[in-house]
Amino acid sequence: MLTTLDCPGHPRDMGLAQGTAARAAIRAESARLGLSTRRSRLPHLRPLAVGAVRGEGAGRELFRHFAHLAERIEGVAKASDLPLDSVVEMHLRVRAGGESGGLLARRATVSARTLEASSAEKRWTLERSLPGALEGEADWIVRSSRPAVGFASVEIGLPWLVSSVAGVNEAGLAVVGGPLLWSSGGRDGDPTSLLLVQECLQRFPDLDGALDWCSKRPVAGEQSLVLSDAAGHLATVLVSGGERRIQYGESELQLEAGEPDSGGATRSAGIVSIDPVGRRLSLRRGDAALDLTPGQPD
Repeated sequence: MLTTLDCPGHPRDMGLAQGTAARAAIRAESARLGLSTRRSRLPHLRPLAVGAVRGEGAGRELFRHFAHLAERIEGVAKASDLPLDSVVEMHLRVRAGGESGGLLARRATVSARTLEASSAEKRWTLERSLPGALEGEADWIVRSSRPAVGFASVEIGLPWLVSSVAGVNEAGLAVVGGPLLWSSGGRDGDPTSLLLVQECLQRFPDLDGALDWCSKRPVAGEQSLVLSDAAGHLATVLVSGGERRIQYGESELQLEAGEPDSGGATRSAGIVSIDPVGRRLSLRRGDAALDLTPGQPD
């Protein structure tokens, strides 16, 4: 069964909606990872970005350079009744890839192909395979983001994740993130490059602004992001450590990366397809199927 979430409003409100709808799954994932599930009931006057998780390294940079997503994380933590540090830690630990990356690092294929090869203007469709979840592991969700400021979008992500792995916004910008490969463990450095997916979907109507943003935000990791827009443009952003390289696409492409499937998945894999021109995201998984456009409540 596919879980769908509707997240409208300002960033913190969107996080609250996500945390409320996926509370059980988020708390279960925190416990599975060995993170604290006991949220303090005592009020405090400390600044938000303090302590070992939020006050230094990648956690501090997340709150500094991704303020909207940091507010969404705060909302997720409050609504799921978890310590804020636990939800931040979930977003930091995936940078290491491998086992720490979970579903976000597992082997998957990302492709771009022309929908109508004979058309004078290319019309791309982007696809990403979704590996199956292991026993007890948080599974994929479908989310409708309807921000008070910015572009509405529909996306594929995880219950605790404020970014996404694939999505399309109401202007026709589509972004698909490949698996997270090895980056760095611990809490030093910059936040994960996966945050760029959601930033681009909310902020930009086309490739130009999105590619500029991807080139300048302080992120780390080894990951490929494939972007396309309603005008038929295609590009891949290659993130390697703190370096960024942009490749403009003229022909179809297929990328495969990530950790091999251990064979222990208990849920079927699926595939998400995105049509930027039609502003449509389609998900096929076993017998379940969804076709969604941005801005429609789930």
